[in-house]
Amino acid sequence: MIPEIFLLLNDGLQLQFDFRTGFATAIRGDAVSAGIRSACAALNRDRTRGLLEAGQQTPPGESVSPDVWTAAFARRAEEWDVPIVDLSRLNITHDADGFITSRVLVPLPSGAEAAPYLDHEERVVYKLFDLRANGALGKKLTFNSSGDGFEVEVSDATWIDTMEKLSVLNAGGGLPTEVIGLASTGDYLLAKQPLAYPFENFHSDRKMAESMMKGIVPIGGGLRQRVIISHVEGRPWMIGDLHKRNIMRDSSGRPTIIDALLGKITPRAQREHQWLSKACSDAKIFRESNRRPVNSFEDIDDSEL
Repeated sequence: MIPEIFLLLNDGLQLQFDFRTGFATAIRGDAVSAGIRSACAALNRDRTRGLLEAGQQTPPGESVSPDVWTAAFARRAEEWDVPIVDLSRLNITHDADGFITSRVLVPLPSGAEAAPYLDHEERVVYKLFDLRANGALGKKLTFNSSGDGFEVEVSDATWIDTMEKLSVLNAGGGLPTEVIGLASTGDYLLAKQPLAYPFENFHSDRKMAESMMKGIVPIGGGLRQRVIISHVEGRPWMIGDLHKRNIMRDSSGRPTIIDALLGKITPRAQREHQWLSKACSDAKIFRESNRRPVNSFEDIDDSEL
């Protein structure tokens, strides 16, 4: 059994001690609440500040060995208040072929960018985002705009992109997500979420989960995949990759987005495309007023037209 937790305080927010990682956490068990989301946001701000500063030491796209990352972070981790987590505390090791494995945590189906591990006892999931050989960390959405055309593509993400994504999904209304820190081996960014549960009806649950994110489905762009626009932390984001593995339910039975791919929407793109500008404006209204703007086509997916 994991020992009884201790309570910590951080800017007036109640945190707990995670005996798996050895650091403070806002997530204990599968509970979801506004307080947990706020505490996650506070931890994310503090931890990503140090991670981003460390990431600036390495030119984008340059291949970085784990030893380099380990030395860079370990040297100033205490100064930056960046948790450096020994994977052995999570009972995660590398097998003879170099693949990660665990004798205690249960591996869940991996996505395109993260390897999730379930802690049955604590009812939480730890996610390992692989620092790839090309210097990228995960994936993101990018947009190519020319004339009336507008294409959404998937490309490699940077440290900043991935940590922004985790923060935006948490702040915007997805499943609470906490940035833990960096693995001591230097090759994984670690995150944590409450345990989520299967959806009941994919299409209706996805729609409700998008609404929890105050998401607007853009109409008129001719996009070949479903995306939503959500206004979070003062700017619009395009959110996609909302397939069946990324839509689940929280412990209270509410549909939720547990992961997605995000892309920034530039002012230029909004000026060039009226449909996109309207979707961004509607998303801002939805976020600020908690009322979805009236739109007779709001339930239509462009890819279904």
